[in-house]
Amino acid sequence: MSLNPNKANTLAAIITLMAACAISISAQTPAAVNILTVEPDSTRQTREAALEKKSGRPAEDPNVTARREEPSEINPGSDVTDPIPARAGTIAATGAANARNEGHAATSKAVSASPQSVSSEKWQFQFSPYFWLASLHGTGGVGNRTVQVDESFSDIFHSLDFALMGVFEARKGKLIVLTDMEYVAISDDKATPGPLFSNVNAKFKTFIFDPEVGYRVFDNPAKGQSIDVLGGIRVWHVSTDLDFGAGILPATQIQGSRNWVDAIVGLRGKMALSPKLFATGKFDLGGGGSKFTWQIFAGGGYNINQKIALIGGYRVLDVNYNKNNFVYDMNQRGPIMGLGFKF
Repeated sequence: MSLNPNKANTLAAIITLMAACAISISAQTPAAVNILTVEPDSTRQTREAALEKKSGRPAEDPNVTARREEPSEINPGSDVTDPIPARAGTIAATGAANARNEGHAATSKAVSASPQSVSSEKWQFQFSPYFWLASLHGTGGVGNRTVQVDESFSDIFHSLDFALMGVFEARKGKLIVLTDMEYVAISDDKATPGPLFSNVNAKFKTFIFDPEVGYRVFDNPAKGQSIDVLGGIRVWHVSTDLDFGAGILPATQIQGSRNWVDAIVGLRGKMALSPKLFATGKFDLGGGGSKFTWQIFAGGGYNINQKIALIGGYRVLDVNYNKNNFVYDMNQRGPIMGLGFKF
């Protein structure tokens, strides 16, 4: 039977199309099927029998096993679980857990490097300007001319020409560097005992520079308690100007100044009374340039915030210098108040 040329062409096209589809399907078959090893039936049956005897259950057809391991998606209604999504879920869960662990580790490192732990290894600074409402009592003079001084704070305040006071502190761990500086200039006009002079105008300028270093021998941050041992020097510059008015004797003016240095040692303590309130105190003594000098301060403060605190208390500073025709045997005492700035 002969075919119509048109039909023959159509049949050839259909055969060509079917061949192309077959090639395409074989090309898209998973690699797991292509790598299966074909073994003889006798060998396969022997192996299956051995496995069945050993495990007590029938051995599975390798083709079924290959299909179960095949990385395909789950068909709707199928009761076969695809191992690839299961493994992917396990890997994703493991990755999430590792990420959480790394996050916790990073958080732990951040906590261990918090400012409180690092702050003890870095320098911390505090500047505290203050004003000392001190009275002045004692004897001052040059040569054989001296004057008794007994001035209350109100008298000193009226006689005060200039005052500048402040404390600077630097601390790193247990090491402390402390500097106290005070400059006061006062002048007073008063009557003199006896008829030799009618009056005297006394002017005193005092500069005290007190650098010290210390070591924290006790520290309890949980309770805000600390004790520091301090040592250093106290540098003095005192200038006296006595202007005696004429009496039986003619008017006389006497001027003189002295510089000296005293070595000092002392203690300083602090204790928190509440998260805002604290008590503090300092004591030192020494000598060298003078016969003897000592100081005591007791007071407290209020933390306005972490950077600023109000400080107040009572301070006494005593020195006895009497050398080379110069006398400065004075005691300053009175309330003190200031502000502390931390940075």
